[in-house]
Amino acid sequence: MSHAHHPKPRPLFVWGGLAIVLTLVSGAAWFVGKPADSVAGAPTGGMAGLATPTQPWGMGNPDATLRIVEFGDYQCGACGYYHPIVKAVMAEFGDRVYFEFRHFPLPSHPFARTAARAAEAAGRQGKFWEMHDLIMSNQAEWATGIPTSVFLQYARRLGLNDVQFQQDLRIAEIQDRIEKDFQTGVQLNLRSVPSFFFNGELIQNPPTIDGFKDAVRRYLGDQVQ
Repeated sequence: MSHAHHPKPRPLFVWGGLAIVLTLVSGAAWFVGKPADSVAGAPTGGMAGLATPTQPWGMGNPDATLRIVEFGDYQCGACGYYHPIVKAVMAEFGDRVYFEFRHFPLPSHPFARTAARAAEAAGRQGKFWEMHDLIMSNQAEWATGIPTSVFLQYARRLGLNDVQFQQDLRIAEIQDRIEKDFQTGVQLNLRSVPSFFFNGELIQNPPTIDGFKDAVRRYLGDQVQ
């Protein structure tokens, strides 16, 4: 697997080789190399008090009791595994949960940033979540070829304007947004994707859909059998 060369590593961080897959029963978390040093004053497990990019992509009720934030990478197999789990959680808990997605494209995944730009470009035409679903659900279709041509096919399937979509893929505003999300993850000292925060607290990823739903119930104060 080739290594992507963007973003450039920050002086305090050393990204180790290729990502290592850690299998958790029927799930997985994709780990990157440990930073050589931690950033002074950076949170080590919570988002409280950390400035985050404005206008994140979210679904559900913004005033819900539970806010779930995922830092994800579109080329990460574990993120693809958790994608239907998140959808099932949102379908079951409805307005009681708010979900946000933030980009954390690993340097070892050469197409992750291109995929993030495609989702953001679709978002500028009101189709972020639709493109998000297509990209996450079809990783094997685009992750080994020429992804931009596949993403253009997805854009057409969603009825997006071709010219605008292709122009938006390259604009600085989108690239800056992705980079800000990534740097937020660096500040949080993230070691893996996907990383989920429940009300600002980093959780250990439940390996099954039932386990994830039980974790949500506990945060909502529901009885868990």
